[in-house]
Amino acid sequence: MDERNGTDAKYHDMLNSGELYDGAGGELIAYQHELAVKLNEFNATPDTPEGLAERDRLLREMLGTHGEGLRVVPPVAAGYGLRHVHVGRNVVIGPNVSIADDGDVFIGDDVVIGPNVSIVTTEYPVSPRLRRHKLQFNKPVRIGDNVLVCAGAVIQAGVTVGENSIIRAGGVVIRDVPADSIVGGVPARVLRRIDEVEDRFYDHGRPIPQEILDKYQ
Repeated sequence: MDERNGTDAKYHDMLNSGELYDGAGGELIAYQHELAVKLNEFNATPDTPEGLAERDRLLREMLGTHGEGLRVVPPVAAGYGLRHVHVGRNVVIGPNVSIADDGDVFIGDDVVIGPNVSIVTTEYPVSPRLRRHKLQFNKPVRIGDNVLVCAGAVIQAGVTVGENSIIRAGGVVIRDVPADSIVGGVPARVLRRIDEVEDRFYDHGRPIPQEILDKYQ
């Protein structure tokens, strides 16, 4: 459920307009610092039953929207304290993930994001004069259902990753990824499509045991 207050809504509309704005404006920086307080608390939670409960509570307060079954392993970096991140059901986010959530980030159901992944929504004009004045604009990132983002991958602003796809470790994704695709490299390109044979084999041709196939229909 999205529970933005008036301040959140004011900045959200500006940040997601796609228009140029001063990213270093004093009022905006103060808003970021306000949101960072809870993120810092989240990153300091211990791996104890009490700490895990507090971690879950803080996540639900920080995220723009969220589903059930969410697990996020700290530390996490986010310029707006995850306020512009919208997460579906049964999502796992590994440690040391960095989300430049100046713009919206939409993460679907059953997504796994590995450690050291970067998701970026920020863009900057080419003009040196405008960059000197810290002007920027933002584009949303959309990650579809059942996507696997492997360790160290980078997803750039404006990218949509189609459902069931895999981004291999270290891949730098600068354009949309079709559904049911495996991409990798710098910049990332489609390496191959995912088809029905994946339900019979894993790890370079090893057959999946029948009991596993029967259990996970």
